[in-house]
Amino acid sequence: MARGRRHYRDYDRPSGLVQLGRLFLAAVILLALAAGGLAYYASTLSPTRHTVEKVLPDDRFPR
Repeated sequence: MARGRRHYRDYDRPSGLVQLGRLFLAAVILLALAAGGLAYYASTLSPTRHTVEKVLPDDRFPR
């Protein structure tokens, strides 16, 4: 009798294509959640206010 690994088929488990589909669906859902989170974060940001100073030329301008 050969001493090798026993190969058996578990018919209760889904096939490889079904598992691949579930993995793809989970990846798409996680990507959508991440995009939604980034969109929400971006919507809460506001631009920073910058003050503008006008420099008036005088007798020392330009040097």
